[in-house]
Amino acid sequence: MYISPLLAGEIMDLKVSDEVRRAQRAFSFAGGQRRDIGVLCLHGFTGSPAEVRPLGEYLAEQGFAVEGPLLPKHGGMPHELKGATWRSWVACARDALNALADRCSQVFMAGLSMGGLITLHLAASECYRAVCNGKPSPLRGIVVMAAPTAVNDSRARLVRFARYFVPYYYPLKGANFNDPSFRASLRQRLGIKVDELNLDDPSVQKQIVQSVRIPVGAIHELLELNRLVLRELPRVTTPALFIQGRKDRVIAPDSADVLAMRVGSQDARVVWYDNSGHALPLEPDAPAMFKTIAEFIAQHSIVQQKA
Repeated sequence: MYISPLLAGEIMDLKVSDEVRRAQRAFSFAGGQRRDIGVLCLHGFTGSPAEVRPLGEYLAEQGFAVEGPLLPKHGGMPHELKGATWRSWVACARDALNALADRCSQVFMAGLSMGGLITLHLAASECYRAVCNGKPSPLRGIVVMAAPTAVNDSRARLVRFARYFVPYYYPLKGANFNDPSFRASLRQRLGIKVDELNLDDPSVQKQIVQSVRIPVGAIHELLELNRLVLRELPRVTTPALFIQGRKDRVIAPDSADVLAMRVGSQDARVVWYDNSGHALPLEPDAPAMFKTIAEFIAQHSIVQQKA
């Protein structure tokens, strides 16, 4: 199961830096010369807008208006997802998209992982397929980054039953704290300085494992959304760009290809990045990916004629 590379909150009274806390918040960029074109950036499960903020900043530098909402019960430690529902995540994203469409004549969506599923779900809705609030839909295209056809974990199929008697899933259980790459990743995820965390202390390791826990009910909501979106794919007709990293071990390895094949879009393309894993906007190929996304948006935008 994927855990956001930028967790907020506190573990063992270690305070996350103010800079990291600011990164967890929703973001909004007014844009410049292309501010009539809006882009909604949606983060993933257990994550926050920090995951997609680098993409949002790049698009804002290109002149686009950008919104990055914080989805309900996200932006903190994973256990805070208790009671979350996929409908609340979708409702938040829809409200943000509607608000963006109120001030932009053209809108795009770019979603990471679960954010990609929400992007597909909204694109499949009647409102954004044809007519929205009595007007032609302003949705011109979608960008789907690392969205799953399935989670790459055999235990996922047991979640719908396990949620009744297993309250939490502990993703760091069994982790190798002696692995330098794991240590580096963990420090990045917690957003704390290297010298603030003694990873050689078994008691510290135990507390970290016990602190990072995901409500199984929230995982069930994610999987329910995944199943719904797979059924809705033929209704997605807007131009779509699907992106996946070759090193992604979180989702089914052929997810991008399968999604692109199943949507009803005449323009459905797939781009793979060899050096990237699941958190695409934070991975080594991010600069090249940002450029590809900006070009996709520009290609599918309608040039406004000046009077």
